[in-house]
Amino acid sequence: MWNNRPLAHLFYCCVVVLTTGCSGCWTTWAENYHYDEKNPFDTYALYELLRARPEGSVLMKDSLARLMEQQTEPGNYVFVGTYAYYNQRSVTQLLDFVERGSTAFIAAHDLPEDLAVHLFGADCYYSFYDNEERVLFENQDTVRMVLLADSNRVYEMYNVYDHAPMSKQVRYLNYGMLCDSLLNNEVLGTAGDYNVNFVRLPWGDGMFYLHLNPVFFTNYYLVDDPQQRYAEAVLAVLSDGPVYWDEASRLPPAVARQRNNQQGGRNYDGGRNLLSGNEALSYVQQQAPLALAWYTLIAALLLYVLFRGKRRQRIIPILVRRENSSQRFIDTMSRLVRQRGRHVKLAGQEVASLRIHLQERYNVRWREGEPPPKNLAELTGLDPTIVSTALAAIAQLRKRVELSEEQLLQFFRAIEPLYRR
Repeated sequence: MWNNRPLAHLFYCCVVVLTTGCSGCWTTWAENYHYDEKNPFDTYALYELLRARPEGSVLMKDSLARLMEQQTEPGNYVFVGTYAYYNQRSVTQLLDFVERGSTAFIAAHDLPEDLAVHLFGADCYYSFYDNEERVLFENQDTVRMVLLADSNRVYEMYNVYDHAPMSKQVRYLNYGMLCDSLLNNEVLGTAGDYNVNFVRLPWGDGMFYLHLNPVFFTNYYLVDDPQQRYAEAVLAVLSDGPVYWDEASRLPPAVARQRNNQQGGRNYDGGRNLLSGNEALSYVQQQAPLALAWYTLIAALLLYVLFRGKRRQRIIPILVRRENSSQRFIDTMSRLVRQRGRHVKLAGQEVASLRIHLQERYNVRWREGEPPPKNLAELTGLDPTIVSTALAAIAQLRKRVELSEEQLLQFFRAIEPLYRR
């Protein structure tokens, strides 16, 4: 590969481009919601802000068992991510925690059924038909977030990707989920004027708060002052007491168990993004030297496929089918024989030509050295008189040793009608 100087020059140009023009290639714009990562859609800023509270914070990585230890004073449970995978025990622990007067803030695209049935009521949750969705969405790049509890204050939020505006899904709750008035569920915020995306759900002595657009609590929005105010206003619902940050529910239980057993594996958080589903590749993308080596390897493979992976086998020449020249050969030989005065030989060549004609035209089996078939008229469908004249001439030829030129012409005239139908 390196013996080709233009190819090597092109490869080094690609390396330079990747080095100088891809400074942001290892910034992951996937919505991973990692509490210890500083990518735009991770939650490092939020986690650090909550940990700086005077009451401190508790990081739960394995289970929600720490919630049951909070017996004396209320606390705050916080989950920010795509989806919370609660098992039955986790739902019980979370409900007991809030029932004793604590607060649970969940920013996710949806709630698991086991928890949603308790908070919205079974009648409301199961009242939808199969073709109705409990959580709806609209694609928008500019979102008007309205907080009803803050005197209907409007916050202009922007969906972005790679620092550019991008139309993305903005989720909101189907209003039918709030059909049970006895539960005192309350709408606190909307996306636009009517789409409910922030609700308060009382439970015992405490409160659940559900926000359906967790992306607005990630690093990108918390370091931007105008948009930071929205997250600050929403999170004002947290009460005094420590914050219990939930990392245990970010993975499905089966994946979490496998990850704990193998000390690794794929970090699946509900999305289909390749980087968010592959920890090794995600780590490579986050390290500039490793990312540069990764892109260099990809460039080298692409160049190899383009320049060295071509077909090297010599093109197979097209063989032209040889033309059937048997008739031409017979005509040539006939002229030569006639010039030498060997009329019997010339008549024999004509009989051979006639045998080939009958074989190809009428499929008559007439082998060399044998007399012609007696039923030739029946096989060819020609006039019996013409056929009998030709057969007689052929029979006379077989008895002669020499022929004059006049006799040769008479022979030709006798068999020539066999060529014309």
